Parts: sequence; C-alpha cells; structure tokens
Amino acid sequence: MQDGIFQSRLTEQRKLKKISQKQAAKDLGISQALLSHYENGIRECGLSFVVRAANYYGVTCDYLLGNSNSTIQVEAQSQISDIAEDMEMSAETIVRASIIATSHMAKDPELMEYIIKMYGLATYFAVYGGIKRGVIPREWLPIESRNIDRVSFLASTISSTIRDLESLPGKPKKEKVPASVATVNTWVNDYLNIYVAKLI
Repeated sequence: MQDGIFQSRLTEQRKLKKISQKQAAKDLGISQALLSHYENGIRECGLSFVVRAANYYGVTCDYLLGNSNSTIQVEAQSQISDIAEDMEMSAETIVRASIIATSHMAKDPELMEYIIKMYGLATYFAVYGGIKRGVIPREWLPIESRNIDRVSFLASTISSTIRDLESLPGKPKKEKVPASVATVNTWVNDYLNIYVAKLI
C-alpha cells in the first residue's frame, strides 16, 4: 500500500459519508479500535478488508490503495437505486443514467469503444456550448476546435457511429428499466417528436 494513502482515504471516505467510526466499524464487521488502527496507520489490514471497505464506501479498491484517483466503481453502479429526482430530467439524471448504462456494457470492449466516442462527443459539445455562452474559458478547447464547421462535422459523425452498432450482435435481456434511464429516453423521444413536428 502506498505510504499513508490508504489510511487517509479510508478516513476521508467515512467522513464524506458522515458516518461515525463506531458505525463504520460495526457495518464493516470489525471493532472500532481496529478501524481506528487502520485509519491511523498503526496496523495494516488484509485484502478482504480493503474489498469490504471499497464496497461499503462505493469506491474502487484501486482508489483506496492509492493506485487511482478515480472513485468510480463502474460495475457496482449498475445497482444504483432509483431516487425521486430520477423522475425529472436534469444533469444529475443524465449522469446517473449514463453510469448505469455504462456499467451494463463495461465487459464488452466494442460497446465501451462506442460509449467513449458518444460520451466524448457529448462532453465536447457541452464544453463548446459553455465557451460560446462565456461560462467556460476558451482555453478548454484548442483554437481549431472552436470552428463551427468542425463542430457540425463532429455532429454528423454521431449518426455514422450509431450505424456501426448495427453490426454488433444483440442479446435480449429482461430487466426493470431504471427511472433515470426511462426519464432520459422519454425526454429524447419527446424532443425528437417536437423537432420532427416543426419540420413538417
């Protein structure tokens, strides 16, 4: 374990969740004294505890051990429970829907490549819009990337990327649709219907 990182991140996660040391120790199945030793670097824990702690706090083992600065545990996020806010279209709903969808496809390299393209393009367009409105610094995109023709070309690449999906074999699966995913899909469907209606 990287020197000092595990204990500081273990403590940080507990404090971020606003959980007492006593409660965390109970939930993790150890004594408060032992958790205190882990958090203060007096004792080193075993790998099974690292896994339990990562699952408990909803972060990766790599993050706790200092091997990564990302706390996102993609596969575990497929189990995100619905919340009331998921019923309304918002940036948070989109993020939650994206995490759930991505976690379902994480083991398929071709789909992950597709996801990276789609989310990458969506983030690019968001940054571009922020720069145009003056809420994001111009330096966030290179000068050539601010060209409207380039942005239009990128938008057209989305349709060809979507067509690439047709060659991938599908495996039907029955599962309850998460509220965040249903909300995003309904919003997109309504948006398209309104846009098409304007064209007619």
